[in-house]
Amino acid sequence: MKRLLAAVSLALVCGLAQAQAWPSKTVRFIVPYPPGGSTDVAARSVAEKLTQALGQQVLVENRAGAVGAIGTYEVSRAAPDGHTLLFSADPITTLHLTQRLQWDLQRDFAPVTQVTIQPIAVAVHASVPANSIQELIALVKANPGKYAFAHSGTGSGQHMSGELLKKMAGIDMVHVPYKGGGPAVQDLVGGQVPVGVLGSTPLIPHVKAGRIKLLAFTTRERFAIMPEVPTLHEAGLTGFDTSQWLGILTPAGTSADIIERLYIETKKVLGLADVKERLARAALAPVGSSPKEFEAVIRADLERWGRLAAELGLKPQ
Repeated sequence: MKRLLAAVSLALVCGLAQAQAWPSKTVRFIVPYPPGGSTDVAARSVAEKLTQALGQQVLVENRAGAVGAIGTYEVSRAAPDGHTLLFSADPITTLHLTQRLQWDLQRDFAPVTQVTIQPIAVAVHASVPANSIQELIALVKANPGKYAFAHSGTGSGQHMSGELLKKMAGIDMVHVPYKGGGPAVQDLVGGQVPVGVLGSTPLIPHVKAGRIKLLAFTTRERFAIMPEVPTLHEAGLTGFDTSQWLGILTPAGTSADIIERLYIETKKVLGLADVKERLARAALAPVGSSPKEFEAVIRADLERWGRLAAELGLKPQ
């Protein structure tokens, strides 16, 4: 028993020492998407403040490619010492539905914190004769198969949210996948595709300019940053609740003490007024959840989208 207690005490002391020594060098946020997007904006907002809080430089490095799979793989192979972190988004929970990956989200990563949440938007081109989600559903029902919706890519949360909308509303729309949200937004604004199920950030300027109409958000509750926009749940699709999130993960095996400190410091950063303001400009609401809470979000996405993918017959290529 004495030996057991001594071993436990030694492990606790070693863990505490490791956390106190961390970070001992530059910390890297690997963003697996191109610069300029909402993930990049949030990562740089957090990194700037964490640099001050941790006393070591926190750098953002973009490793785009394969819808986020390449940068994510790089982090999966990194040393679990808290110096190489993944600053990613919800598509990492759906990549395995369409790609054969060299990493496993639950096996190779440990969640740290969900940084932000953002609803997915259902929007239409200004020429579409629908000014509410109810009117859009009626229009599509009267014209089955004649309307299409744009999204950021097959198997993405936007695609799956669109398919869930079709299922719950009992409507028939063709899905049009794009290689990212940017091209999808361009074609929605240009009228090449009538409906978009897309992230809200790039849509806002076009909504203000009158080029498109934002009909509803996908979260169960109204979005505090844009409270005037109704939700699909309110519109009669009871229980509809999907969202886009950004979060920090670390390679599996990272000390629980390091994860805890990183979570606490990030939560403090997300409470700063200037960080909140910067995120709000990108239509992002700060979260700062615990590692266990973030793990539950990831698990729920994996289970929900896995079931829907099976129904749709999606398979990795």
